[in-house]
Amino acid sequence: MTKALILLVTGAVALFVTGAPGIASAQTPTAVGTVTAVSGNVTVTRLAAAPQRLKIRDTLYSRDVVEARKDGIARILLGGKTTVTVRELSRLELREEARADGVRYTVELVAGKVRASVARALMGPGEQVEVRTRNAVASVRGTDFIVETGERPAPRRAFGLLAGREVAEGIHGGAARSEETVVVTLSGVVEVANGLEATGRAERVGAYETARISGQGEPIRLQIQGDDMKSFLKGLTPVRPHEATATGPSSK
Repeated sequence: MTKALILLVTGAVALFVTGAPGIASAQTPTAVGTVTAVSGNVTVTRLAAAPQRLKIRDTLYSRDVVEARKDGIARILLGGKTTVTVRELSRLELREEARADGVRYTVELVAGKVRASVARALMGPGEQVEVRTRNAVASVRGTDFIVETGERPAPRRAFGLLAGREVAEGIHGGAARSEETVVVTLSGVVEVANGLEATGRAERVGAYETARISGQGEPIRLQIQGDDMKSFLKGLTPVRPHEATATGPSSK
């Protein structure tokens, strides 16, 4: 009787697990993007695995961490609708979250600089793209913009020069109050808020405008002046086809 009861319980548990999509898929990561170009030393880290060299046409999954080291650059198609260019000395995590009002794609920028170009015509109802740093959130539905983050320089440099300096590779730890983020809008409108302040106001940053967030302060919006745009775009030149590399072990 005891053996029969054990077999009955085991069968019921197996049936429950295979019949519950949430449980069956909990171990399966969600594909969020594809690598469309890569050059130099760029790696991807998935879960607890060791970093693998990123290759063109690799599939990227939610919670993957992409790191571009010195002279590395990569371009990612996120959700089939957003092109993300990752500059050298940058580290980010990709996320996808299904919400009641639509899907939210998030680029968690730990250090460095990215450019995101969102195809508004392809965005579904409620879909949104966010770039988050330790102290800022930039939210869009369709635009072209740049985000860079790093430790606040001391003494503070003139505004607009943050994009011209190299960010130390792999910033870890440190108080968020020393963090500085710059958001540059190339086209469209980006809503920028301080992620540390739940009640902080959101600043709407239009084309050829920029917002700077220092520590826990509110965004300061300014017009881009003179040659500042060249500094902001530095290191974000798209990878040429003949520069893309397909060498190294697969990240899958």
